Amino acid sequence: MNATFEDRLLDELKGEVVLRAAETGPVAVVPRRVVTPRRVGLALAACGAAAAVAVALPGSGTTTAYAVGTNQDGTVTFTLQDVALSGPQQQDLVRKLTDAGVHTQVNKVPSGKRCHDSGVVQPAAQILRIDPGPGAPADNQKPLPWHRTLHKGDTVRIDNYAQGVAYTFFQGKIGPCQLEPND
Repeated sequence: MNATFEDRLLDELKGEVVLRAAETGPVAVVPRRVVTPRRVGLALAACGAAAAVAVALPGSGTTTAYAVGTNQDGTVTFTLQDVALSGPQQQDLVRKLTDAGVHTQVNKVPSGKRCHDSGVVQPAAQILRIDPGPGAPADNQKPLPWHRTLHKGDTVRIDNYAQGVAYTFFQGKIGPCQLEPND
């Protein structure tokens, strides 16, 4: 059989590989380091960035501005620590109240107007925080924290004014806000 030069060279190289492997023994595999200074640095930078975001955006974490809890008797306790909730906080509050079986209504009320009370208002059922401007007394500000026990099916109406916010509590479900002059 006539072998080409390339075939003879390949056979010779294969023989050399077998001889060298027999002389040196099995080849040891060196494991890669999992923890390297660069990886540690990247992990620390990511943790630092996450902490900075949590501090810079206080509404993005858990809030203590309010609490909604369901009691054993089926009633719902609503605690308000801070009346001036941000938009995302109000949305989260609405979700929690709805999950607890309480109806909600959030209104943006223009200056000089108010929502007509279209339902049965619960006794002592309004907390109002109005910022009338520097030096003027605030209107109807109740001390905080403020607690209210509601029944499933009741309504919490949140009226957002340019100067502040009002929370009104109704027995049962109410209709939509009907604007009227604020006398």
